[in-house]
Amino acid sequence: MKAFRDVVNYRRAVRKYDKDYAYDADVVTQALELATLAPNSSNMQLWEFHRVRSPEMLEKMKECCLGQNAAKTANELIVFVTAPQKWRQRAEMNAKVIRNAFASKPNTPEHVFAYYEKDMPFLYGGEGLIEYKGLDGEAGQELRRNDVRVILNKSAALAAMTFMYALAEKEYDSCPMEGFEENEIKSILNLTKEAEVCMVVSCGKRLPEGVYGPRLRVDLSDVVKEH
Repeated sequence: MKAFRDVVNYRRAVRKYDKDYAYDADVVTQALELATLAPNSSNMQLWEFHRVRSPEMLEKMKECCLGQNAAKTANELIVFVTAPQKWRQRAEMNAKVIRNAFASKPNTPEHVFAYYEKDMPFLYGGEGLIEYKGLDGEAGQELRRNDVRVILNKSAALAAMTFMYALAEKEYDSCPMEGFEENEIKSILNLTKEAEVCMVVSCGKRLPEGVYGPRLRVDLSDVVKEH
């Protein structure tokens, strides 16, 4: 197994892939399995990973990604999507696990279970909302919805990063893309109205010219602040 430092150093945003390489799609399958283990808010796992592999769909997605080389030369594309519409079943899933875990402890405080049975319906569904962070009515609901959007995109981004590191561990390459036409992607992937595309990640094996230059990072002292 590679040292994690080696995996992190290997990963680069690759814009051109080797079409002649003996690409193994199972590597992507395994990386997606690991992506499901990524940390996520309240273990709600409100994400979907749409794997685009067929030539027809890849052609459509290339246009949606504005003709970027990272999309045009990729063996496949993974679209990381938020899935807010699944909040209720995820909350029920977690609540069931928690109740089973504490079944042998009859004196467990009710607030242990209330998190998924009351708090999650409040946050994700707006159920019982009188005010939210000092706002009531539609203003409160809008702020709640915006907070949920941010929460879900953070979780989806963590899954995407886990996926890219898993590819790097096998010396496969990727490029996270934010330049895309979201409405068109939602249409061709038949996503729900509530879903959002967090990012599109291309996959393949890099060509030497696929890395556009040396890695550039600002000095550590510029970003690490001690308190």
